[in-house]
Amino acid sequence: MSFGYRKDILDNGIRVVSETSNDATSVALGFWIGVGSRLEPSNLNGISHFIEHLLFKGTKRRSAFEIAHALESVGGSLDAFAGRESTAYVGRCLPEHLRRTVDVLSDMLCHPAMKEDAIELEKQVVIEEIRNYEDTPEEIVLELLGRSVWKANPLGNPVLGTVDSVKSIRRETICHFFRNYYVGPNTIVAAAGKVDHDRLVEYVDKMLRLPSNSYHPAKVEGSPLPRVHHEKREVAQCYITIGVEAPAYADKRRYAAILLSLIVGGGMTSRLFQEVRERQGLAYSVYCSCDFYKETGILTIFLAVDPRKARQAVQSVATELKKLRKDGLNRGELRSVKQQLKGNLILGLESTSARMSRIARHEFYLGEYVPVEKSLEEVMAVTRDRVMAEAHTMLDPDKFSLVVVGPSNTDFPEDSDLAF
Repeated sequence: MSFGYRKDILDNGIRVVSETSNDATSVALGFWIGVGSRLEPSNLNGISHFIEHLLFKGTKRRSAFEIAHALESVGGSLDAFAGRESTAYVGRCLPEHLRRTVDVLSDMLCHPAMKEDAIELEKQVVIEEIRNYEDTPEEIVLELLGRSVWKANPLGNPVLGTVDSVKSIRRETICHFFRNYYVGPNTIVAAAGKVDHDRLVEYVDKMLRLPSNSYHPAKVEGSPLPRVHHEKREVAQCYITIGVEAPAYADKRRYAAILLSLIVGGGMTSRLFQEVRERQGLAYSVYCSCDFYKETGILTIFLAVDPRKARQAVQSVATELKKLRKDGLNRGELRSVKQQLKGNLILGLESTSARMSRIARHEFYLGEYVPVEKSLEEVMAVTRDRVMAEAHTMLDPDKFSLVVVGPSNTDFPEDSDLAF
C-alpha cells in the first residue's frame, strides 16, 4: 500500500497534512492542538485534559448526544486525548463521510458551549478518572519518575491534574486558556487513508475558523522530586522505575537511543527480560522504553517485583547495565534489534490511525515529513559505536533517578544499589 504526502498552510496558520492511499478503505483524521500539561501553571494543572473532555459536552449547534450520533450513525467514531505537549481530537470515517467528520470536529473546536452546569458535572467525571489513575501504581510510579528525571521542567507535571486543581478550575479561566491556545498557528490537521487532500483543505478552510492570532506559551515550573524517591502504598507488588534523560524528538541521537532501549528491555530477547524474568524469576513485567519531546526525552526501565526482593531486583538491573557498558554489544545483537525496530515500525503503520499520528507528530516536532523509508535508512545507519556512545552517556549510574512505590514491608532500594 503506497501513500502520497501533501501539506498546505491556510491563511489563519492551520497546517493541513495528509498521507493518501487509494488502496485504503477508511480515513483517520486528527485535529492536533499544541497544548498539554507542560504549559499549565500549578493552579491550572489538568486544564488541557479538562478542556478535551468539555468539548464533547455540546456546542452551540449540537448536544453531547448529537456530537456522538453524527459519526456513529454513519459507522464512524470520535475520540480524543491530552498529553504532555499536545491535545488531539480524532475521527475515523469512511471516505464519503470526510466532510461530516471535519464539520463535527470543527464545530467542537470553534463553537463549544462550555455551559456552567456541564463544567461542574464534568469535574466529577475527571475527579473519578484521577482517583482511578491513583489506584494504578504502575501509572503513578511512571509519573513520579518524570518529576525526578526532569526536575523543574514541567514535562513531569500530571496530565490529569490533581483533585484540588480540577476542583478549582472556573469557567472564565477555561475560556481564557482555550482562547490563547486554540488558534490557527497552534493547530495541525492530519489525515491518512483514502483522503482527497484538496477536498480536505477546502473543508478545513471553510469550517475550522480558528483565529489567526499567535499564542503565548506560559512560563511554567515543574514540581521536582529527589533523585531517589520512595512512596509507601499498600499494594501487592513493589513498582520500580529507573530513568534518565534521553535526546529530544528532533535529535538524530534518537535512533541510537531507541535501539539501546530495545537491547536493554525491548522484548522477550532483551537483556533485562532474559536475566530478571527468565533466569531469576524476579518479575513478570520488566521493560525499557524511550519517549521523546521537544526539548528532551526520557529512557525508562520498569519492573514490578515481590516487595521483599526489590533491592535484589535493582541490583540485578545494575549488573546488566554495567555489563553492557563494560563489555559492549553481543555478536549480532545490534542487527537483531534493528530488524525488530524495522518490523515494529512497518507493522504499526498498517493502521491509518498510526500513520495519521505519525505525520502529525512529525509536523509538530520536526516541521517536516520524513518518509518511512528515510526513517528506516536512519535506523540501519546506526553503528555499534553510536549505540555504545549512548550507553555510556545515558546508562550512567550517577545520572539515574530511582522511584519506588511499594508497601510498608518493601526492602526499598537505595542509590548505592545502582552503583557500578
